[in-house]
Amino acid sequence: MSYRRRIHIPGGTYHVVQRGTKQRPIFSHAEDYELFESVLQAALRSTGARLHAYCWTTEAIYLAVQIDEISLGHFMQWVKSRYARGIQRKLGERGHLFQVRYDSVIIDPKMYLTSLIHYIHYVPVLKGLTDRPEDFAYSSHHAYTNAREVPWLHCGTARRMLGKRDDQAQAYQVLMAEAPTPETAKLVERGMPKAPGILGGPELAEAAGHRPKRSTRMTPDQIIHDVCRMLDVTREDVLSKSRLRRLALARAVIAWHTTVRGIATLAEISRYLGRVSSTLSKTITSYRKRQPDLFKLDALSHMMPIGLGGHAVSSEDFLDMGQSAAHASGAEHDAMY
Repeated sequence: MSYRRRIHIPGGTYHVVQRGTKQRPIFSHAEDYELFESVLQAALRSTGARLHAYCWTTEAIYLAVQIDEISLGHFMQWVKSRYARGIQRKLGERGHLFQVRYDSVIIDPKMYLTSLIHYIHYVPVLKGLTDRPEDFAYSSHHAYTNAREVPWLHCGTARRMLGKRDDQAQAYQVLMAEAPTPETAKLVERGMPKAPGILGGPELAEAAGHRPKRSTRMTPDQIIHDVCRMLDVTREDVLSKSRLRRLALARAVIAWHTTVRGIATLAEISRYLGRVSSTLSKTITSYRKRQPDLFKLDALSHMMPIGLGGHAVSSEDFLDMGQSAAHASGAEHDAMY
């Protein structure tokens, strides 16, 4: 995997590789693996992320992880910093365990999750550490074969993709009968040739910022305008202190589309809406479960990007407006929806 920009899509599924440094291995003793697992479990609980597969060697950590609203960067920082501090306390010394950057590819799970799991479980074989996936202790392969119970691992999604309940075990055996092809390995490691870091169809590419040149990027005020018109609320009400559910829904939809399209960060749109970012994040998660159709990229496709007052407002102007709004409503920093 080569250096590339970070892609944050709430609910996105990622292939993550975090490598260690040349100075020391990531894991030196059996208790190191236990420490890492406890840190990883805490990160999953705290961020709402789901882990679909894992493999950790002494040189690198491989994950198939689905994040919630908390970005992958924050998730990885949580895991790396807490594990590193635990090792440092045990050894009584300082020093880096991990390379600064991790590598990641965002995937379309419907198309590539089983291929990614296949690859991750074959990493020890591909790296020459063992002859068979079942001979390597530190991967989720054993959970998928039911040889080991891992409560914090989410196997259900991939198993359902393999077939009906009675057929899943055999389907997994067929999947793992041979190593992934070099072409498949290259895809899950790097993404698509024309869209590095992305592995999926046009919708995923658009969400990640790889839009066709003919499309016009929406501005923040266009999204606010279109969401207000779609949900039959006013801009003034959305920016007010009211906690009515229909306004909370509108704010959640605005924030989701603004952040997913890379127009502003959650913190920036929260300031503009006069909300606390952590509270707004929870609101988004709640309403995405209740009304998922509003949280799709094509939910606003029928709207013309005309903006308020018939003119478009740039992202830069929007963020400046957000700063002013934040100062104007500085007293409103309680946990409101």
